[in-house]
Amino acid sequence: MTDITFASLHEKLNFLLADHGVQDFDESELDLESVSSLHAKANALCSAHGGNPSRMPNETLAQLHPKLDFLLKGHRVDFDAPDLELETLAAVDAKVSAIIDAHEDGPNR
Repeated sequence: MTDITFASLHEKLNFLLADHGVQDFDESELDLESVSSLHAKANALCSAHGGNPSRMPNETLAQLHPKLDFLLKGHRVDFDAPDLELETLAAVDAKVSAIIDAHEDGPNR
């Protein structure tokens, strides 16, 4: 099993951004080893799906989950993992991977 890192999550989120046609996302000002960088990309994805993430908190890994849940629902993915520890990169990765799996040409296929 590969280690889950900020870099691996950004690779997956970048795939999703590209697949959703978000071509104007600029990560040059982001600290890619920060939770805020994950939130920035999740916000862009939620906006691409018609959501309004601007009113949602952006400080912790746990606060990413409502955004990821919105994206899971938008992709019609049933995701049930009550044992996930929401403050972990592994939990974020599990949901991002499930979203990618909903894409026919995703890197997990």
